[in-house]
Amino acid sequence: MGFLGRWLSDAIRLGLALSLTLAAMQVPAIAQGYATALLQIAQESRRDIEHRKAVARQFYAIPAEDDEGVIAALRRVEPANAESLGNSIRRAAGLRAAYDRIEAASPLLRPVVALADAMDDEVDKHAILRTALAEHVPQVSLSLAGGVYGLAGLLLGTLLAQMVIAPFAGRAAARRAAWR
Repeated sequence: MGFLGRWLSDAIRLGLALSLTLAAMQVPAIAQGYATALLQIAQESRRDIEHRKAVARQFYAIPAEDDEGVIAALRRVEPANAESLGNSIRRAAGLRAAYDRIEAASPLLRPVVALADAMDDEVDKHAILRTALAEHVPQVSLSLAGGVYGLAGLLLGTLLAQMVIAPFAGRAAARRAAWR
């Protein structure tokens, strides 16, 4: 029984350590996917805003080109549309600012900044994070950030494995001592 017990404890240690290593190595790629999704949505929102502004300028003969000027002119003739356009502009600016914050951080801190940003749900960033997670394709990143997160996963995996195995190892040692 000692051979099987040692084999099983080694398999648990190795399995948990490798699993958490590979999982932790995904963190930088997921953060990058989240940042890319933020940028894409911000750019698409901005295109929609420019189209809406062009239509409003044409329909209401608004001479202003900038966001504030169009909103101010539109507010006089169609306040609800002006409010909606203003909200869209703020949302696009918030998404772009979030992307810029993530990209400005060092590669090691980008996952932390991205997670903190995703928890700020002012423009439904949880949905963007869920989409980034759903579209993520697992990969082994050999970058510095991937290596550091992988090492952290390895250390955490071996610690968890040791915590799982420790109660059983203690009982086995007590049984061996009782046989002597």
